[in-house]
Amino acid sequence: MAEQPAESGAVHAGAGRLISFADAVVAIAMTLLILPLVTDAAGIGGQSPGAFLRANTFSLFAFVLSFVVVFRFWLAHHRMYEKVTGYTPALAWAVLAWLLSLVFLPFPTQLLESGGALTTGLYIGTMLLTSTSALVQQLIISRTPALRAPGTGPAPVLPAATMTAVMAAALAAALVFPRVGLWALLLLFLQPSVERLAARILRAA
Repeated sequence: MAEQPAESGAVHAGAGRLISFADAVVAIAMTLLILPLVTDAAGIGGQSPGAFLRANTFSLFAFVLSFVVVFRFWLAHHRMYEKVTGYTPALAWAVLAWLLSLVFLPFPTQLLESGGALTTGLYIGTMLLTSTSALVQQLIISRTPALRAPGTGPAPVLPAATMTAVMAAALAAALVFPRVGLWALLLLFLQPSVERLAARILRAA
């Protein structure tokens, strides 16, 4: 039997609290990304700011990359929940997995400077978990009309599905070809093309 969302006005209040909780956790995760650099800057001593920035160029790059990645995930999540007015336990657990991956992301971000296939794999793998849990949320919302505002149809699942597939390909590339490293993430630029191709295949089928 399919899970049923909560009833009456509590549906709206509960969904609102879930979304607000997710937004707060994302904000904290984004803040955590900069803390290692703040800690290092506190011990700068007699080193000039320019020398400190040069010595931490890669760390700054990793921070900006992860910050943008988290923002893009949050933006997609925000759009996903624009018409959502309820939730089920399954949806709440999927949101929890999504948040877990985002809160964990500062850890592999900090490890990136050490290099290595394992570190890169952990970093991209964490983002794959984020993408997968977002896809699960989208599937639940799309298949449960009671979760959406009256008169609104389900958002398309294909964008989230193709993003997850491309992210998985990026992880595979980084692990099979260690020298590729973070450049494997460039595959994400292919996601729109993959989505269009998948749409054409589905229409033809």
